[in-house]
Amino acid sequence: MLAQTSTQDRQAESAKMAPALKSGNRQQEFSRVRVRVKDSASFQKWLKQHVPNASSQPITSLNSVFLVSGLEKGDPQKLGQCPWVTFVDVPDRKAKEEAYLQNADLRVNRVDALHLAYPEVHGKGLTVSVKEQPFDSLDLDFKTRVLPSSAFSQTYTPHATAMATLIAGAGNTSPTSQGVAWQSKVTAANFANLLPDNTDVLKAQGVTVQNHSYGVGVENYYGLESQAYDQQARQLPYLLHVFSSGNSGLLAPTEGPYEKIASFANLTGQFKVSKNTLSVGAIDTSGQVSVLSSKGPTYDGRIKPEVVAFGEAGTSEAASVVSGIALAVQDAFKKKNGGVLPPSGLVKAAIINAADDKGRAHVDYAAGFGNADALGTVQSIMEGRYANGTATQGTTQSIKFTVPPTMANVKVTLVWLDKEGEPNAASALVNDLDLVVKATASAQQWLPWGLSTFAHKDSLLAPARRKADHLNNVEQVTLENPAPGEYEILVSGFQVDGQQSFSVVYEYEKAFSWYYPSVSSYLEAGQKSRIRWVAPVKEVATGRLEFRYATAGAPWQVLKNVVDVSKEAVDITLPDTTALAELRMVIAGEAYATGAFVISPTLALKVGYQCGDEVMLFWPKAPGADKFQVYQLGSQFLEPLTQTTDTVVVFNKKQQAAVHYAVAPMVQGTLGQRSLTQNYTQQAVACYVKSFLPKYFVTDTVLLDLQISTTYGLTAMYLEKKVNGAFKTLQPIAIGRQTDFDLQDLAPLSGWNEYRIKLVTQSGATYYSQPEGLFYTPERYIQVYPNPALAGDDMNIITQDDATNNIFIYDQVGRLVREFLQDGSIKVIETKGLRPGAYFIRVLSSTGVLTQTKVILL
Repeated sequence: MLAQTSTQDRQAESAKMAPALKSGNRQQEFSRVRVRVKDSASFQKWLKQHVPNASSQPITSLNSVFLVSGLEKGDPQKLGQCPWVTFVDVPDRKAKEEAYLQNADLRVNRVDALHLAYPEVHGKGLTVSVKEQPFDSLDLDFKTRVLPSSAFSQTYTPHATAMATLIAGAGNTSPTSQGVAWQSKVTAANFANLLPDNTDVLKAQGVTVQNHSYGVGVENYYGLESQAYDQQARQLPYLLHVFSSGNSGLLAPTEGPYEKIASFANLTGQFKVSKNTLSVGAIDTSGQVSVLSSKGPTYDGRIKPEVVAFGEAGTSEAASVVSGIALAVQDAFKKKNGGVLPPSGLVKAAIINAADDKGRAHVDYAAGFGNADALGTVQSIMEGRYANGTATQGTTQSIKFTVPPTMANVKVTLVWLDKEGEPNAASALVNDLDLVVKATASAQQWLPWGLSTFAHKDSLLAPARRKADHLNNVEQVTLENPAPGEYEILVSGFQVDGQQSFSVVYEYEKAFSWYYPSVSSYLEAGQKSRIRWVAPVKEVATGRLEFRYATAGAPWQVLKNVVDVSKEAVDITLPDTTALAELRMVIAGEAYATGAFVISPTLALKVGYQCGDEVMLFWPKAPGADKFQVYQLGSQFLEPLTQTTDTVVVFNKKQQAAVHYAVAPMVQGTLGQRSLTQNYTQQAVACYVKSFLPKYFVTDTVLLDLQISTTYGLTAMYLEKKVNGAFKTLQPIAIGRQTDFDLQDLAPLSGWNEYRIKLVTQSGATYYSQPEGLFYTPERYIQVYPNPALAGDDMNIITQDDATNNIFIYDQVGRLVREFLQDGSIKVIETKGLRPGAYFIRVLSSTGVLTQTKVILL
């Protein structure tokens, strides 16, 4: 009986401990831990008596949780024996960014299609927090939209800046720097604190999405951080936390029910195991889940990550993309509902429901419910395909919807913000709802998809099957090739304490839909581009890809006769021109067209000149373009300045305060790809002259290099030389299309020669380059400067020979007082220790030529 009691006590104590604190050969030593207690006063008294070396400090953001410090070996386990302690957890661990940004492509998640279809959905009035280290708050892409935060006291990191750009970049510096919610405000938080940020601070800042692109190593249990995030989600029901799943996808957990099963259950932080947050994995350019992307299940068998997104370098950027999509959903909901924010459960449901299936069919532990689709997510809100409700024990709520004919798939997703669970409970779920979809006419019903949770790799890889779900607070039903007509979404309270609010989102999908290009988007002219689509029903099928110019009567041309539709992507190269065009995929006699998009080059905007108050910008011609749109940077964003049929724009600095400009070609009123943004004050172009320099500073042949930015507006150029203190014309420079010139002075003077360029414009204005000079050194030439010089200072010797020379210094009576061995066209000699007076310097060149001159030391 005593042995049995001892075993039960040890089991009870073990249940109180985070995995890393449990006894065994994997136990880690911690001098600090977090503890949750049921009686603070009694705990303090116990601590003083049993662990007298320790001190405790309440964690203000959590009720009845203390940070206990000053622990020695074995002390954390003692805390587990305290009758007043309910859980002992690890303290803050060192967080690390999941990966650095390498190759962002928002087209993979239909962000560009979202911007074109709903240009009014851009996140204005919303705020996102990027929790890690601070981003560059002075970056041009966040101009005037950064909210102050104590986190900015540290040095910013490129990783945080990249994450913030993906979410909320304005695109001021380049088209690729435009984030998903590009008009939202952005602030920073510090990931040194792994618990949720202060609720009052988040509320005061108006934060509705917080991005977490970091991890702490593989952890798979429901601890105090998991509990705290679930609790905050209910305290701030409009705030969605988005986590990267991690880049440990090949590792095996060292603790828990999935111990030693490689490539599963390897989320990088217990906070990602929380229920009311959203974890995001990564897919690569081929659309496959990255092998490094961390996977589920959670310790209790729940599905994580819920979705994936494009992340060439890892899950960091994938999470940021989804954070931006979450802001877009909130913006869309506000616009449709009088400025009211949606519950985060609805945002989460919309993102999951619109995701396009990746990996194994329906759902799996690597891709979750699929690849996030920005346009589809926002469309579900804009088209009203959602419902919010409340469930109680034993009741059923019904939401009806109608499926149009010829749909290939129906999806319905249920999400609820569940009450925070108990740390290390066998299951984190508290309130359990059930989802069923029913066809009204036939009364046929469909259950949600579920996965095997059995701790064996083969079981975790088993196909999804329909079953009642009593683990997850996310459930999804899909129907392939549904009959048209009315359907019911039935949400029931299976095990509910009180009332439980929920959100439902539904959609119906066509057999084929284009991802990229979409109407009015662009493909790079003459360059290889990857086009993308989605085919929700994964049947073996091939298609024929065709192309045509979007003009009346233009014929379709076959680009690829056989395309594997299941691959959902193919690379193509379109003509090097500017034009409206269309693509279409023909599958089993059905044609699916993109609608008109733009084939567009990316123009190189350059500065022509800055002459006085006048600035000229220019760019190359774009074949097929009928005009160009010029942009200037306004108070926050790039704004249209003017349209022109020319490839040049001239403006007055006093009339245009902006210094940042960009340009895009236009064809038939549709914009092509915008150029990189240029700051004309930083382009090393003054008044026409980009560069005017001598080829050699010391030379026996005077050659000068001249580069001008453009000949536009010039009528004459001259090379001038300084003679007797005044510049005089040495020779005219012919003006044509040439912008690089090699100039020569055939009659230079021995020693210093100085030159400049004179430019005359069509308006009669005259401008000059900066003067440039050189030393002309004919044979046997020698010059010493300064001369006279102060005794003790260095002197410079210029000769024609830049090889190693012997240098001798003699005094007035012919005694050798110094000897040097130096190379280079300009030699430096020391006079330290020499008395004032007259000296002779002789230089013996590498070829045996002897030159001599006199110098004076003062």
